[in-house]
Amino acid sequence: MQNGNYQLLQAGFAKEFENDSVRKWSYTWGANLVYGYGGKSDFQANQYWIGMRHKWFVIKAGAQSDPVLFGGLSSTNGNIDQSNNARPLPGISLSTNDFIPFLFWKQWFSFKAQFEEKLFTSHAFVEDAHLHHKAVYGRAALPKNWTVTAGLEHFVLWGGTSPDTTLGKMPGWEQYFNYIFGLKAGPGAYKDDQSNRSGNQLGRYSVEVKKEWSQSSATFYWNHLFEDRSGMEMVNWQDGLWGLHFGKKDQSAFLTDFVYEYMYTLNQSGSVHRVAAPTPGNPGRVTGRGKDNYFDHYIYRSFTYYNRMMGTPLFIPRIGANGVADGFESTRMWMHHFGLKGALGSGIYWKTLLTFSRNFGTYNNAFPWSKVFGPSGSSYPVPLDEFSFLGELTYRGDKLPFLLNAGLAGDYGDRLAKRIGGYAGICYKF
Repeated sequence: MQNGNYQLLQAGFAKEFENDSVRKWSYTWGANLVYGYGGKSDFQANQYWIGMRHKWFVIKAGAQSDPVLFGGLSSTNGNIDQSNNARPLPGISLSTNDFIPFLFWKQWFSFKAQFEEKLFTSHAFVEDAHLHHKAVYGRAALPKNWTVTAGLEHFVLWGGTSPDTTLGKMPGWEQYFNYIFGLKAGPGAYKDDQSNRSGNQLGRYSVEVKKEWSQSSATFYWNHLFEDRSGMEMVNWQDGLWGLHFGKKDQSAFLTDFVYEYMYTLNQSGSVHRVAAPTPGNPGRVTGRGKDNYFDHYIYRSFTYYNRMMGTPLFIPRIGANGVADGFESTRMWMHHFGLKGALGSGIYWKTLLTFSRNFGTYNNAFPWSKVFGPSGSSYPVPLDEFSFLGELTYRGDKLPFLLNAGLAGDYGDRLAKRIGGYAGICYKF
């Protein structure tokens, strides 16, 4: 266990879109600046954006985090691919203004869509790589305050220059449509991209079912992740994130929000990938579409920005000799996560996060083999267990003109170093 301290100062400002149905035009801008000191100074501009809305159409430029969902208790912010665990990438975003009514079914059906192009400005294995993202969601409003939302998100890492001299510079804008439509790469691309798909393609299916009562609501959500066609065809149907959020409108209750999540990524479309299986009629036959090894890639290596996983934080990056993430030691795991928060009265609020995971490594590199031999005389891989926790108290009452918070967090298990830490802070808003 290491001892140390770190001082952090944040300053920011923001103007949100005006919720005025009469105005055709509205604008947003903001920034969040961070200065830290832990033996040396570190300054970051975590967020900075400007945007414009005209009726239902929104355009934004810059870097802005996604809105916090489910009371801020989810391990992934409800999105296994894009969790707010890493700082946002800068880029351009075109979208609808949230959900908008759809044609003749506007009384009960709405949709939202988004199209983004972002740039890895630093700390990416492939220098100057791009991130393409698009999403479309539909929502049905059903009787008795039920809503069902379903959608698809697609991400592509593309372009840039690899430090691997055998790969070098990837095709750029000239093959843009190959990237965003998931086509095979054209001339000049790496040979595997020309026979498979261009860039690092991944995404998720999402379903959310919500029931609202007069004083509370309950939401079930499910994410299914895919890396290739086998995942899109649900060969790995067992893998994904399942979550349940219960929330009260009365924020003075002892328990205002509760989240439970279960994540499973062990299947990965099976343990076999393109193994020779010749037959008399087809001597070149191969079988197996497995070993998806989520968020890893033979060119782009990891789905990270500034060495932080952009998806679920349970995928912990492996840092290379150059100080940049170059993959993940474990992509096969299951996880239970609990989040709870509420009020204690007199302006005091509490929050607790508890996460237990069992980590198996990857199909090709399972975690260390045990020294215990089974009846057959062979060894077997032993998974690594990890328990993480956070407890926080916040004061935002009338007796002080600012917010105070303090917390305690730690990790205990076989995968990470056993550690515990605390923090305290003050926040003033005007």
